[in-house]
Amino acid sequence: MNEQNRELQRVASSWYRGFDAIYRKELAAWFGTHRWINQSIIWMALTLTPALMVPTANQDRGGAILTLFLWSGSNMMSIGTIILTQGKIVEEKLTQTLLWIFSKPLSPAGFILGKFAAHAVFIGAIVIGAPSIVVYLVAMFVGLPTNISLFNYGGGVVMVYLVLLCVLALTILLGVLFDKVAAVTALALTIFFSGAGLPSTQLRSIEPYTVWALQHNAYETMNGNFPSTGWWAMASAVGSIGLLLTMAITWMQRSEL
Repeated sequence: MNEQNRELQRVASSWYRGFDAIYRKELAAWFGTHRWINQSIIWMALTLTPALMVPTANQDRGGAILTLFLWSGSNMMSIGTIILTQGKIVEEKLTQTLLWIFSKPLSPAGFILGKFAAHAVFIGAIVIGAPSIVVYLVAMFVGLPTNISLFNYGGGVVMVYLVLLCVLALTILLGVLFDKVAAVTALALTIFFSGAGLPSTQLRSIEPYTVWALQHNAYETMNGNFPSTGWWAMASAVGSIGLLLTMAITWMQRSEL
């Protein structure tokens, strides 16, 4: 019995306490209802639309379909990630749900990481996972060039997924900082698209080493030309995700206190 009590105390005092409860709650909100079916239909439609726009006479139609998915599709998926998550924390603050949530044995880290993990699973499965498979099957049906392999295409999809995770972490941080959904959406979109238009030559020189390079890197990787700065860009994305989540947790801890 004493051993069980010590174990319970250890879990209750853990810095990530409550993670599992938040993670399951958010997953149930998506997969416990018909929402995931509706979202699947939406993202499948958005994914197949560019494929239908590629001219039939295009000899490299399969490659063009995959290029559209990784290039234009990544922008759509990033905007969709912002829209799907823009109010997840703000609405709980406005309805004072957070006050009730934090009356339970829950840490800020468990809250933030639980939400991030659950939405990362949903985005990975519904927003990019299933559509990426369907698009590849369509591209195979119409014909793929020899330089595009499943392995290289998968590497490109992983890069785009890292972009989406970075956008997700940014949106969660903005939700912690601001109390209006419009502010979260506007700032998230501004920061995301600002990377494509860096104002100076000096800033553009570091762009290949940042998360903003992954969209172009995904296209190159798919074609079998993994860029020399690709690992740096991927590491930058992972580091940015960690930094954004750490900032969100730290700010929430201060707010809670």
